[in-house]
Amino acid sequence: MGLEVMVEPDLNTHNPFKLLNSYFQLKGFLKKEKIEIVNPHRSEGFPIYALARKSLASFRLIRTRGASRKVRPHWPNRVLHRDWTDAIIVPGKIVAERDLAGIPISRDSLHVIHYPIDLPVIPPAEALNEYRTEFSIPENHKILAVVGRIRQEKGHLILAESFQQLLQDFPLTTLLILYRDTPDELPEMLQLQNQLKELGLMEKVRFDAEREDIRSLMAFADGGVVSSIDSEVICRVAVEFFSVGTPVAAMPTGCLPEIILEGVNGTLAAEPNARSLKEAMARMLNNLVPLSQGARSDAETRFGPRKMLEKTLDVYQQTLLPIEQNGEMA
Repeated sequence: MGLEVMVEPDLNTHNPFKLLNSYFQLKGFLKKEKIEIVNPHRSEGFPIYALARKSLASFRLIRTRGASRKVRPHWPNRVLHRDWTDAIIVPGKIVAERDLAGIPISRDSLHVIHYPIDLPVIPPAEALNEYRTEFSIPENHKILAVVGRIRQEKGHLILAESFQQLLQDFPLTTLLILYRDTPDELPEMLQLQNQLKELGLMEKVRFDAEREDIRSLMAFADGGVVSSIDSEVICRVAVEFFSVGTPVAAMPTGCLPEIILEGVNGTLAAEPNARSLKEAMARMLNNLVPLSQGARSDAETRFGPRKMLEKTLDVYQQTLLPIEQNGEMA
């Protein structure tokens, strides 16, 4: 894009003398180039920028936090995030509640901006229908799909029980389990297959792994399911379903009550159990057309890249106001 990229100063070194030298190099660069905003995306360089912010009033520090690790609420982190950082961007309310618990951050400095999702061109119905032949799914069956690793926290065992209950009301339904990073001999995989056999569901379930056309398969499904009973601080897979116009029935786990809008883009289980998930899937299957339209619309608006850009620029502009009002900026 014609943008200048710098690799110095080195903020990742563990040598204290080199790190000290990098700190002074960084301060000199910030002053010389009259940098107004710094957003250190990597946690390794964040303390150095925060220390520079402490001694320089000429720029504002904005921290974008992901969801990979919690912030320990000890004194150094309280100083870094509360006193030396002007704004913090998080991808969801659950991240703020979980990761920043114990750090008294001003609500005015905390901003929620969801991760964006690209909007792919959805293949025509004729192309998607070829998956029915590939997976031997009858023409009159509705398809539910679950996508992701097969792990205990993903709730596949509860999903199997829920699916068995669902079939009593919706017998013409097939469950498509699309997984990755899951060896066939993994205990969770073997346990899931054994449970499906015990429940008599193997004829109603299809498995496949590591596909390049995963988004097309998500579009092929009538509804997505997120059965996770733990984690899901971001749950990107739910938004990926939305991007191809596929609504989602989900457990009330992590960020899902924040992402799933009941009756708009999907349905949410009232409790984290099989019966509640079954009821959520049933509500989704009974309202597929409006929920599908709502899912795609939500992906375009709430989770669109343009929305992320606009909100990010708003945060930058709000953060710069104190500098402009104090006459500190040229």
